Amino acid sequence: MSESGIIHRAKRNIFYKLLSEFSRILPALLFIYMARILGDEDFGKLSFAYSFAGLFIIVADFGLNTILIRSLSRQKDQTGKYIDNIFVLKIVLSVVSLSVMGLFFLVTDYPAEVITVVMIFGGAMFFRTLVDFFCAVFNAYEWMDMEAFLKGTSHILLFLSGIVVLSLGFGTLGLANIFLLTYLISSIIGFYIVCLSIANIRPCFDLMFWRYLLRESLPLALTVIFTVIYFKIDVVMLSLIRGDNSEIGWYSAAMRLIELMVVIPALITSALFPIVSSLYQDSIDSLKKVFKASFRYLLVIALPTAVGILLLSERLIYTIYGKEYFKTIPALKILVFALIFIFVNYILMNILVAVDRQKINAIVAGTCVFINILLNLCLIPRYGYLGAGTATVITEIALFALSLFFVAKYVCRVNIVVLLIRPLISVIIMGVCIVSILIKLHLVLVIFLSALIYFSSLLVLRFFTEDDKVILSHLIRK
Repeated sequence: MSESGIIHRAKRNIFYKLLSEFSRILPALLFIYMARILGDEDFGKLSFAYSFAGLFIIVADFGLNTILIRSLSRQKDQTGKYIDNIFVLKIVLSVVSLSVMGLFFLVTDYPAEVITVVMIFGGAMFFRTLVDFFCAVFNAYEWMDMEAFLKGTSHILLFLSGIVVLSLGFGTLGLANIFLLTYLISSIIGFYIVCLSIANIRPCFDLMFWRYLLRESLPLALTVIFTVIYFKIDVVMLSLIRGDNSEIGWYSAAMRLIELMVVIPALITSALFPIVSSLYQDSIDSLKKVFKASFRYLLVIALPTAVGILLLSERLIYTIYGKEYFKTIPALKILVFALIFIFVNYILMNILVAVDRQKINAIVAGTCVFINILLNLCLIPRYGYLGAGTATVITEIALFALSLFFVAKYVCRVNIVVLLIRPLISVIIMGVCIVSILIKLHLVLVIFLSALIYFSSLLVLRFFTEDDKVILSHLIRK
């Protein structure tokens, strides 16, 4: 495939992915509004319920969405077989997950109110897995516009209805029911679009094919499960070890801002995944070029984002959450160091899947889960939510080191030192300007001028190559 053809596909995918992922800002804003209205303690309860339900229901994904995208991007004639079987398999796995979650609460002494909210969120997560499944079908066909429509509709419904429920004073239980209703409606819409536009979904119980799917997806499932565990287990362990809902609220508020920034690498890697999967069979050289370019761009975006949040953390927290959340500031200052590694870890792990090395991903993710749980057990009892943040940073560094090693072994090497020199100089210039000149300006103006200074420095230092200029011209060309 020609370079211009790859760029054209990437441009279209990223444009609609941008629309899709941009709509994720609405749920993020809703969570911020929740934090302000509910207060740190009630927001801590809701955050625990949301994280706990997400921790269990992730088993329903089992890596099947990735297998679906990778397989159908290579062989469209198998669409019906994959969709019919994976749809039923996801429902079965969801029922198992919800049952296990219910059994957990039978042997614990959590209040009835918390259990009710968690189980409602569990139902919401079940329908959300179906929405993600329909979006995976659209991804496989590179119909990113349909994914943007489905996710955008879901996020808009959730945001508007959540604001209304909070304004009417229904609290955590009302919000949980809104999540359930929104994802139910979205799953119905997604089902209808897939049946109308791609293939009728006819539930299929091909047990031999199920066995094949589960065998193929097991490494991916373990990777996803391990990844979600070390992203969400900190909140659950904070609840089990410390039992302080306010602490959970402070930590969750910081994590929400980090997750909001993670939209950037998520949209880029998900848009490129169908392309790199097909390139693995068509052109290894093109795949390496796409990977190296993606890695460079994500790192270049991650550095100023992390440094900017670090230097402006106090103003960001007071502006977004209010002074009640002043104890969120040190947590955000710790977690921001994980952000740099989260950005590049997205592309590292995705490229390994694209070249059929998902077993390596499972081993790496499992190792990092072990590290994260061990660190949480050591740090949370003494340092609380700040210990949980530190554990997250160290885990992301470990994930980066291991993933980079295997990408160098199975795909290609990346010279980190050479790549970092100019961006580091540029981000230091930006940081000095923030501290010495820009700090007293309006927050929005500070962010804009900081970005301008950073990218101007990159241009002066000649960071961007001729290939970068060609790619950029293709992306902005009508």
